[in-house]
Amino acid sequence: MALLARRAERRALDSMATYFAVTAGDVDSSIVHLPGTGTSGVVWNDGTIVTVPLERHAGETIVQVASGEHRARPAMWGPRLPLAALAIGSGLPGLSAARGATSRPEAGGWVLAVWRAGRGEQGVAPGSYLQSASLTCGPMTVQEIVSSLALNPMMAGGGLFDIDGGLLAVILPCGDRLAAISTTSIEAILRVSDTSEQRLLARYGLVLGALDDAEKAYFKIDDGAIVREVWTGYRGDEVGLMPGDIIGALDGISVATPGDLLALTEPTGEQALELTVRRGPRTLMVALSGNDVGDVSGMEAAPGAGLVWEAPEPYRIDSVVPGSRAAMAGIERGDRLVRIDHAEPRNLAQVQRIFAGTRTLPVLVEIERGDRRLAVLVR
Repeated sequence: MALLARRAERRALDSMATYFAVTAGDVDSSIVHLPGTGTSGVVWNDGTIVTVPLERHAGETIVQVASGEHRARPAMWGPRLPLAALAIGSGLPGLSAARGATSRPEAGGWVLAVWRAGRGEQGVAPGSYLQSASLTCGPMTVQEIVSSLALNPMMAGGGLFDIDGGLLAVILPCGDRLAAISTTSIEAILRVSDTSEQRLLARYGLVLGALDDAEKAYFKIDDGAIVREVWTGYRGDEVGLMPGDIIGALDGISVATPGDLLALTEPTGEQALELTVRRGPRTLMVALSGNDVGDVSGMEAAPGAGLVWEAPEPYRIDSVVPGSRAAMAGIERGDRLVRIDHAEPRNLAQVQRIFAGTRTLPVLVEIERGDRRLAVLVR
């Protein structure tokens, strides 16, 4: 009787393995391999592939399926996004859009991760659905499909499917781990990220803004677009743009608001766009090409602004006093001070004098936070 029971269990397991193989075969044409990065991608619709975030200078890439190779170009990417979208021709042989799941499985229901690894061979791993949970990925909050699967780097860019082959999620990096981000969240990211601001960030690593009243008073100008963020390694950083720069003209045409810089979001080919930039008392010309991209014990406090400096690294901000002017300006613990009023500070004593409570004028502070530099006005 025990032998018969084991044989029955074996037949059931063989049947499940066969079923998984059939499901994996059904979705095979919706999973591509990116040889350049060694990751996978999911055919989202007839002309778009969703995959892991791209490198800074993203260019045309090869996508590989069982039937051969195709070329795709970046359509949406950037340092704030947990994913990238590739544009690819419609109706290509061997490619078909993944079919969305009609509903989420019940707790304990089967799910199937499918990806391409190595030279594009299909990888498959079954698991069980546990729950859906909110997850913060950079500046975004997404829904994660949590399962019993241990996600590993080989699965990056692959899909998580239900037992009927409906796409539940795409496996993407989030912080220092991988997560199965739900199709609903991905749809929302694609929708809200298709903006000129996101294209500007992806191509140049720049975040621009309109001048508010305090900044107009500080810079003594009424028009222009202020550079609020510069991401390290992108073209804006490479040509020397800095947070706090004011863009006053594009190819000789005056810029009143960031909307006047929409030409920067369009492909420029070999032609460079010339920016007239004001930096403190100086006016600079910049050529920009779009070609392929707390415990505070023992610390020394700077009175007035509410900043506490870590002694071994003078310009790393170890703490920000809640409710202080610095906190209201958006400075955070761990930020590194780069420049004050466009100039590098000579020593900590100078920094403390500038931020002293007796100072009545605002201070433009450039800080470094991770892979980006920001300009904030401490009022």
